[in-house]
Amino acid sequence: MWTFLATDAMGFGAFFIAYAMLRVRAESWPDPRARLALAPVAAMTFALLTSSLTMTLAVRAARGRARAGWLLATLTLGLAFLVGELLEYRHLLAAVRPMRLGGDLFASTFYALTGYHGLHVLAGVVCLSAVLLRRAERRTLEVVALYWHFVDLAWMPIFTFLYLLPTR
Repeated sequence: MWTFLATDAMGFGAFFIAYAMLRVRAESWPDPRARLALAPVAAMTFALLTSSLTMTLAVRAARGRARAGWLLATLTLGLAFLVGELLEYRHLLAAVRPMRLGGDLFASTFYALTGYHGLHVLAGVVCLSAVLLRRAERRTLEVVALYWHFVDLAWMPIFTFLYLLPTR
């Protein structure tokens, strides 16, 4: 898992470098606050960060009855994040000035980064479901937890660079 996460981190790193290069070299870059709604994404971020806590509690309760409850909470928070992302995409595509995938560099990098991360969350949700349904052993739970924490950690620079970092 550590090898996979290291190579996956390189994938995220490549996206961040591409985003930075495109943003720095662009003649103009839109202010994310003018195009993106911060409050719903902050709620999504809170859900994702909270899911890291519930995942940790699930690992701590690996043998107890509370494990299933904490896993279910983690799964629910992960699904809430994905639903929030889909609602955000729907909102952006239905806006007065729609933000489409190939519309401009900001839109393209936005959808590439958030979509790549969303696929990782989806994979984590599938793994969490399997662990929950199969009552997997502690070691499997720990590996899934490691992946889940990585996905949470990967979101923080995406949230910071795409949503919070203002233009000059």
